[in-house]
Order: sequence, then structure tokens, then C-alpha cells
Amino acid sequence: MALIIPKDSDREDWAAYYYNVVDWHTSTLTEMLQHRARVDPFHVVYRLLGDGIHETDSITTEELHERASTIAAGLHRFGKIGDRVLLLCENDLNYIIAFFGCIYAGMIPASGVHVDVLHSDERFEMLAQDSKPHMIIGPRKILVEYQKNNKNVDRNIIWVPLEVIFTSKEKIAIRGNNEDVAFIQYTSGSTRATRGVLLTHRNLLYNLRHQARLYEFRKGDVGLTWLPFSHDMGLIGGALMTIASGGACILLPPKYFAEKPIRWLEAIGRYKIDLTGGPSFAYELCERNITDEEMKHLDLSALDIAFNGADTASADMMRRFSKKFEKVGFQARKFLFGYGLAEATLVVTRGKRGISPKLRSFSRSALMNGFAWPSTNELDRRVLISCGTGLEEQKIIIVDPQSCEVLRDGRVGEIWISGSSVAKGYFNRPEETEEIFHAKTADGMGPFLRTGDLGFKLGEQLFFSGRISNVIILRGKAYDPDDISDSLVSGCSDIRVNATAIFLEDQNDLSTITILVEVVNNPKQSHEEIAAFIYKVVTTVYEIWPKSIILLRRGGILKTPSGKIQIAKTRSALKDNALPILQRFVYDVPELPPPLTKEEACVKVEKWLTEYTKDWDVNVRMLTRERLMNGEIDSEQLLKMRRDFEKHFFVLIDPSEYVTACQTWDDLCNLLATQISVRSSDSNQ
Repeated sequence: MALIIPKDSDREDWAAYYYNVVDWHTSTLTEMLQHRARVDPFHVVYRLLGDGIHETDSITTEELHERASTIAAGLHRFGKIGDRVLLLCENDLNYIIAFFGCIYAGMIPASGVHVDVLHSDERFEMLAQDSKPHMIIGPRKILVEYQKNNKNVDRNIIWVPLEVIFTSKEKIAIRGNNEDVAFIQYTSGSTRATRGVLLTHRNLLYNLRHQARLYEFRKGDVGLTWLPFSHDMGLIGGALMTIASGGACILLPPKYFAEKPIRWLEAIGRYKIDLTGGPSFAYELCERNITDEEMKHLDLSALDIAFNGADTASADMMRRFSKKFEKVGFQARKFLFGYGLAEATLVVTRGKRGISPKLRSFSRSALMNGFAWPSTNELDRRVLISCGTGLEEQKIIIVDPQSCEVLRDGRVGEIWISGSSVAKGYFNRPEETEEIFHAKTADGMGPFLRTGDLGFKLGEQLFFSGRISNVIILRGKAYDPDDISDSLVSGCSDIRVNATAIFLEDQNDLSTITILVEVVNNPKQSHEEIAAFIYKVVTTVYEIWPKSIILLRRGGILKTPSGKIQIAKTRSALKDNALPILQRFVYDVPELPPPLTKEEACVKVEKWLTEYTKDWDVNVRMLTRERLMNGEIDSEQLLKMRRDFEKHFFVLIDPSEYVTACQTWDDLCNLLATQISVRSSDSNQ
């Protein structure tokens, strides 16, 4: 097997050679595991902490190869190459073995059901209907339970226990094709209905190879993951990355982390873990819940990478976590932030190992208007963390989501991606695949993947600033619920981590919002004090007047299996009176004048400009490029006019767009009117 020589080049892939990973140009996942089993057969690749503390199971690369080969042969007793197989396993070695068994069989596993969480039956039924599998495989006990509780699943699907498949006396390992679909990864469903992403062997090996380089994996690195294998970060970033890099991984079942977050940090010290990670809320839980007494037994000095992904990174969380755990060996430079999504396999950008994350302060109001400008005061200050730089041979651009115009550095827009990490598309959704995966810019450049995420670039650094589908438009201004939630959680310890939902309760009322928060058990403050704090933050910092603030018991905010907030489902449950409400606070919203239409804004702008320039020596209605170039119109006066306009109307205007617009009266009026007129509310949840 050619491991490092691309078929279309005589040059070796030195990065693949150095990090000892198979060549992404030609190889498959089957060859990846076979390679590990051949070069290091007795290497213990996974150790399972089956009770959350003690090692209860383990497997070597050779054992994984052998068991996958056995499962592959067993699967061929019930199906054929190309069949789809839905995985229904706990977060243990069975999941990984079953996954590779499907790969070895030339079948297509579908991943996305986490059996240890609430509402898993509902998600299982949805995935079974969408993926239309030929088989469902897993331990007998789990299959019996799900078959009994899900009567609506297609009766033609074959339910095959792993115990039956393991009885096969034969072994097979089908190489597969580099450009064929390897498996279907279902999205979390936080912002829209869950979808099956078609990931090829080429997508996966490209992403894994470049992860190895970005993370600077070293032989002997030991990782730890508690993330569910049903999620792309757990399966690809945890299980598959371990095989690709030749490392080892400690598996902590997610339910034990959720019960006691300290188990994660205890295992880091016990096994001298080099790299681990999770979403921001995981670090927040540790910072809040681990006592000083418990910390005496922790040792994080061996940890080299603490990656953060899957949601908006919180600079405040990073500071508080670093400060609290520095006494047990943690350093802020060990944090490694990035950006990614299932549609791009996993990783899109990452910081660098051992280099402190880049934090920048921006004006919150400027970001809401589409510009990454410095903050002007403390209330207007929002700190964002750089997501790092992109993978090699990959292109990242920022695009206006309406006009599809490519935006320059410092402008906020939709993140678009092209490259070998971008998946084939969505399973059985040709129209959405065309729209999302084959997008083209206004000047015809493409195809690109539309991420649905907002961000901007400063040089090679990407900054993530929110999700388009989450953005709330109020009176012509865009608000990011994640930013508001972060401010609330950071300032009040009685509000549960990762348990805040903010949305328009009434789609016909675009002037105010509803805020739902879960309250911790035994809060220090009264419900009235918690609500008063929330009201003060949103009215003072964001100048939003909420219609209602609702305090909930634990579990009131609906989430995906990976822990992301499900806004639409939570709002629907509130409407149906199906949430565990502790107390509801209703407020009077002050009467505010309606936002201007574009036509009304033009009239207002012309009136303001006429009054502002009445004492000028020149008639600004006669603006032309030639008069500007010849100095007939004072450019300093025009710049001062822009600044005064911004202060008067509380808006921010891109200087370069302003200079261009100053070439004609009509263009200038149109630009200024656009800034003060109402925006589209199509993105509201």
C-alpha cells in the first residue's frame, strides 16, 4: 500500500510522512486502520473508563483490526456493499468497533444517535426515517429497548445485534474508494432540522492529516475525550484522529462527565494527558462546580492542548478557568481555539500548539452593523477570540449573505469555504445540497460551502461572531443571542451554564424579546434579584427592553445530544406550556417610534444633509469624483460630516464605502439612508 506518495505527484507528502499518517489523496479509512495494525500491532489505542474512574476495557490496533474484520464479514450475511447501517451503541469501544466494521464491509455507517441522553428515542426515530438504513446494529440489550419503544420505524429494516455478528468465522476488509462516501454524519440540529452529511474517505483523511499538522502531534501523545461519538467532534476529532496519528486515547463516557465534571480533570492528571477539550460550557462547569478542596488532588501540568470548539468561545470563561486552575498546573497558552462544522468534515481553522490565543476587543455596536472596529467604551466592548488560520489548500472568504459580494478584511459576513474538507452534500436533499454546497459569489467564483455562520477575517485570522439563524433583528439592529447569554452567565452564578434561550416570542412583534434562563439548584439570590440583574444587563448594555424574563428549572432549555441550544423547539415548548417554569416576569415595553423605511430614511437624510451643509461654500448636491480629486470640495469636511452623522443617528459607516459614495449626491444619500432604515427580519428565529 502506498502510504505517502500521492498518485498525481512524484513528490512525497512530507507532512504525512512526518506525522505518520496515510496519504489523503489516495487512501481510505480501511487502509488507515490496517496501517496502524501493521506498524504497531500491540499498541493500546483506546482505554475505556467504564465507571467514570477505573479502566474497564481496552483495545490494541491489531485487536481493533481483527474485530472490525469479523464484523465486516458478519454484516455481509445480512447485506451488501453500499448498504447504509445505523449505529446504535453506547459511547464505548463497541461504537468504534461497529463503525470500523461497517467501513471494512464497504457499507456506510450513519452516526448521530447518543443513547444516553433524554429524547434519544425521538432523534433515533428521525434518523432512522431519514437515513433509510438497511440495518441497525448495536448491543442486543439496546436494540431490544429501542425496537420496543419505536414502533413507527420501518419494519423492513433488519435489526442485527453485535453479539450475532461477532459469531462470524470469516474476516474481510474492503479497501473502498478514496472519493466514495465513507459515512453519514448527522448534524446536531441546533439551528435547523438535523441533516445527514455525506463525508468521503478523501474528506476525512485530508482533515485528519491537516489536524495532525496543526496540532503538531508527537509520537506518544495521549488524548482524552468525553465527547459523544454520535457527534463529529467526538467521532472524528477523538476516535479517528487517534488512529490517524498513531496516538492513544482515554475514553470517558459523557454521562460520567455530566454527573461530575471533575472526573475529566482527574483523569487528565492520572493518565498524564497531552490533549483534550470540549465546548466552552464544559470549562465553565469545571470552573463553577469544582471546589478548592477538590482541586488539591488535581494535576494539569502535563496537559499541552485544551481545545475549545462546538460553540462560541468565551474570553471571560478562558480567563476565569485559567486563573482558577493555574495553581494545579494549567496555563492559558494551553487553550487552543478553532472553528469547524460537520459540513466541512470537522476542522476549518485552528490556533497553534503552545501559542497563547489571540484576544481582541471590538465594538459591540459596530459588530451589529457589520464592522469589526475597536470598542469605544466598556459597555460597548465585546472580546472575541481568534479561531486561528485555515487548513492548507483551503479557501475561506467572508461574503454578504444577501448580495453574495465578497467582503474585505474587517467586514462581518457569512463564512464561505472551499477545499478538500467540504463534504459531498446532504443525504437525499439535492436542492439543499445545491444551495449550501455549491454557492457562488456575485462575480461567479465558486463553488463554496455556505456555513450559515457569521464572522470576519483580520489577515489570516478568522473570528467567529455568531450564527445567522440565531440573529435577532430589533428595530433595524442585529443582536447575537450568544453574546447576550455570555454576559448574563458571566455576571450571575445563579444562572446555569449553557442554559439560556433568547428569541422573539411573537413573530409579529419585532420590537422586543423573551429571555429564558435555567436557575441553579439552591440559588444565592431570589428569583426577583436574578430577573432584575438580567433586566439591567439587557437594557443597559444592549438597549433592549424585554417583554418577559422566564426562570426555569434544570432541563427546561431543550438541547441537541451534543449540548447545543435548540431555539425553535424551546420556543415551541414555551408556547405549548410544556416548560418547567419557576417564575415569569412580564415588563412594560416603552413606546418607541417605528423604524424608518428606506424611503422615509432618504427623506430624513436629505433634510439632515441640507441643514448640516447650509453654511458650506460649495453645494454638496453637486458632488462629483472630479471635484473631489481637484480639491474643490474639502475632504476633511466630508469626513467630519460622516462622524457627526454617526453620532446623531447612532450608526457606524464603513469609511471606504463612504468615500466611494461621496462621488455623487444620490449615492451618498442612498448609503446613509441604508444605515438608518429598518433591516430585513428574515433571519429571526
